[in-house]
Amino acid sequence: MLADLFEYFNQYEELLILVSLISAVVFVLTLLLTPYLLGLIASDYFTMENPHKLEIKHIGHVIAVIIKSVIGLALLLAGIIMLVTPGQGVISILLGLFLMEFPGKRKLELKIINHDPTFKTLNWLREKASKPPFKR
Repeated sequence: MLADLFEYFNQYEELLILVSLISAVVFVLTLLLTPYLLGLIASDYFTMENPHKLEIKHIGHVIAVIIKSVIGLALLLAGIIMLVTPGQGVISILLGLFLMEFPGKRKLELKIINHDPTFKTLNWLREKASKPPFKR
């Protein structure tokens, strides 16, 4: 059994090294970018009446919403992967959800931000970016 495991590792050594390197790079990037991205969100975002009113006046707005949603989806998927690999999985999932546009987004955001451990963690990360804490 142990010999089979060693044989498997030897057979896929290059792939395992590549996956490990990618995982380490993603881990470092999330550590560096998460406070910055959280700092871009207004501190009163969760107390605003309707922060999700989309105003699409020209094609540039559509492209911006699509790009923002694709980045959010990438963060969401990366966060799910980081739940089992090194990285800030939960925070990446939250950032991805905040960036994406979908029906029911506001309800989900308010439910998430009203969870005390999540709220404290997000504000701790905002503090790292020298930003004021979120209000609820």
